[in-house]
Amino acid sequence: MSAANNLLEEIKNKSIADSIPLLRDKTLGLFTKEIVKCGYTSVLEIGTAYGYSALAFSLIDCVNEVVSIERDEIRYGIAKQNLKDIKNINLVLCDAFNYVPNKKYDVILVDGPKSKQDILVTKYLQYLNVNGTMFIDNIFLKKFDDLKTLTKNQASLKRKVDEFKNWLIENKDFHADIIDIDDGVAIIKK
Repeated sequence: MSAANNLLEEIKNKSIADSIPLLRDKTLGLFTKEIVKCGYTSVLEIGTAYGYSALAFSLIDCVNEVVSIERDEIRYGIAKQNLKDIKNINLVLCDAFNYVPNKKYDVILVDGPKSKQDILVTKYLQYLNVNGTMFIDNIFLKKFDDLKTLTKNQASLKRKVDEFKNWLIENKDFHADIIDIDDGVAIIKK
């Protein structure tokens, strides 16, 4: 196993131990297949956490640039330390609602605040290359399915995510596929 793959496994284990969200294996596999199939070279990720998915994307042969945005200073610092030797990843400490990219990307991964994903999708679609793909993780929030009752905040979040899912499906500005894999993903093409 290469040093980069060892590092990927270390970051995954540390994220799990610290209850830091990360892309699940099937979801990452689906995204990787799409990136390879399309020969995408650039990725913009909204939500770095500890750097797991940024590193996973950077290890795909065709990808030569990953830009990952994180607003939490502690997570950003941990990701910066984790990825210090990885040359094709640029970490940005910034709130995704304030960040303005200076170019377009082949892939944009939206993994930000679940209650405001429509705002992020609308904002970042203009930075997606014409034949690019936007991935959105956690479309279903299945973690709430096993709960008999939801708190007021959980019910509100679930309602907002359901509304977002409907907005994606009904939107005429792009085509969105909702896929029931792991916690649900959306794949958007212009």
